[in-house]
Amino acid sequence: MYLKRFNYGITLAEILFSMAISAFIMCAILGLLANALLHKQFYNDIFNEWQKKARILSTIENRISNAGLGIPSTENVENIFRFTASGTSLLPGWRDVLEVLSSNDIPVHFQNIGGEQVARGVHIRVLSIQNAVSRVKIIPASTEWGPNEIRIVNLRKNANESFTYGFSPGELSSWITTPSLGRPVIIRNLTAPRNSSQGNVQLQNPLNVSIDWHGIDMFHNFRITYFFVEAETLFIRDSTTRDTTNAIPSTPLPRQPLVDDVLSACFELNRTTRTLKCWFLIRSTSPTKKPGIPHEWPAWAMATTRPNISVNKLKVVSHSWRIKNF
Repeated sequence: MYLKRFNYGITLAEILFSMAISAFIMCAILGLLANALLHKQFYNDIFNEWQKKARILSTIENRISNAGLGIPSTENVENIFRFTASGTSLLPGWRDVLEVLSSNDIPVHFQNIGGEQVARGVHIRVLSIQNAVSRVKIIPASTEWGPNEIRIVNLRKNANESFTYGFSPGELSSWITTPSLGRPVIIRNLTAPRNSSQGNVQLQNPLNVSIDWHGIDMFHNFRITYFFVEAETLFIRDSTTRDTTNAIPSTPLPRQPLVDDVLSACFELNRTTRTLKCWFLIRSTSPTKKPGIPHEWPAWAMATTRPNISVNKLKVVSHSWRIKNF
């Protein structure tokens, strides 16, 4: 009688076959992981680019949408803010509430391009309004208001609401406007106790015109903003309600970085259509992008673009707005 022998070993062929199967499985797993990482990087790049675009456009749009509100569009901005002790203007050189500037902060003249008045440059500056204090109502007298005349109007506010204003025509924070009034006026005195829900304010009409102001309204401060690109960063110079000195020229205003990896910017202001167009060249890390300036970048802006900028992967962020009071 023969005993059956069992072979518990593994043959070389079986080892090679199992190694081949393992290598195939590992390649598939590594391929899936690599593909997942590429997709994650791709969508991260898209998200980062979208974030930069959203931050740029939202910041500019906030100023553009309020540009010139409460200011007569038919009058020279420099002359409107000339009511100071020395007779000099708070906004020297300003003609409009929105202006395109050259690299040295000089306003660009409008040119006739295709039958339309167009100004093109690399900086912009905006004179806009912002709410000084929310939930504050002004109740003026419904009477004629002559030039240089000072009137006392009543305030209604929440208790413990505070105010921050200057009281000199030479300070930007002393100039305010309201939507219904449509003209800048100067704060001469303010009596509004912090623990009281009411008070009064003395306002002076600096313009050589008579106006009739009536109805419930709200305070709005003026804000001056500059946008420009420097050292591959989009910067903003912005005045605030606490600025109590002459905010012009732009150099005294604090310079703050807004978005990095912005290599260039250009702006086109069309007086005929009352629109502002802007373009920004942003560095991209997307694997689908190739180095070079995209075709969306305006041809007229190539002269202001750095020569070696095309070695980067770039994306163009562009937008346009219609200016309400221009």
